[in-house]
Amino acid sequence: MHKVKESVKGLKAYNANQVPFRIKLDANEGKNILFKDISKGLSFGEDFNINFYPDNDAVLLRKEMGGYIGISPSNIIAGNGSSEMIELVIKTFVDKDEVMISFVPSFSMYSVFGSIYSAKFIGVESNEDFSVDMDLLIKRAREMNPKLILICNPNNPTGFLIAKKDIEKLLSEIDSIVVVDEAYMEFAEGSMAQEVTKYKNLIVLRTLSKALGLAAIRLGYMISNEGIINTINNVRSPYNLNAVTQYIGAMALRKKDEITGYVEEVKKERDFLFNELGELPFEVYKSHANFIFFSSGIDDLDKRLKEDGILIRSFSGNLKGYYRVTVGSRAENIELIKSLKEIVKNEKS
Repeated sequence: MHKVKESVKGLKAYNANQVPFRIKLDANEGKNILFKDISKGLSFGEDFNINFYPDNDAVLLRKEMGGYIGISPSNIIAGNGSSEMIELVIKTFVDKDEVMISFVPSFSMYSVFGSIYSAKFIGVESNEDFSVDMDLLIKRAREMNPKLILICNPNNPTGFLIAKKDIEKLLSEIDSIVVVDEAYMEFAEGSMAQEVTKYKNLIVLRTLSKALGLAAIRLGYMISNEGIINTINNVRSPYNLNAVTQYIGAMALRKKDEITGYVEEVKKERDFLFNELGELPFEVYKSHANFIFFSSGIDDLDKRLKEDGILIRSFSGNLKGYYRVTVGSRAENIELIKSLKEIVKNEKS
């Protein structure tokens, strides 16, 4: 294509499943337990006018985020999902040909945004069992002097959780900006969110798509010290977050008991699904998120499940033969296991 930047010529559009299904377990969306209750009293008040621009500073929303996470609203920026936050960080700190590093495999958008902004993305390989070696990452960081280090914790797609002490070690030994992407942290332990004021180089990302089940409204936020927040606010587009999303997000964040109850239910179902998958001839990896990562020797397992109306996530390249399945309800998980057992049975016959 004429005049397209070299750094984006090789990129491919994010491909989301847009096919009929009866059970959707491919995208790690949370189950929405909040919106029906919120929508019963959906009233935006007399001061809400659709012809006015939204609150540029998302004051009400950030107040609720601060209460939810236990941090001052002045340490928060809200935006259109974690993806906008990742792009904002790169746009703010990373110049052309500067280095970004992350463990791999991890969230694909880190390298995609790096390419768009002509950065050099370097992946530090995980161990064979998809655990990671923080000392190796620190060694690579000392060699390459990256502008940005991205840590997905718990990691997508593997579900591996890095201990908080290891992230603190990284922050104390390396001057690079460290982004800890905690999209799935409600399902785990060891958040760095309340530590942001202790470090000059720490940014934490969170989302309402997973534990709050609000993927459709595209709402995420970053937490950092006020110096970083003020700098990134200078780069953020005006009115970046629409008023409807701000309102629904603020109302949802007030329902802490419901959120906690849902998270505990997911953990229980995660254990059930992990044990059931472990009874099949698959390699199943312990997860600290709302999904489970596994491998099988069955070709096109995702396509065979799709024929039965069940969607899971497949991978290519070095991860060909690996799959990621979102933890569903008990009924959905039972249906998934039933279908997998039938596929395995057919393979043997």
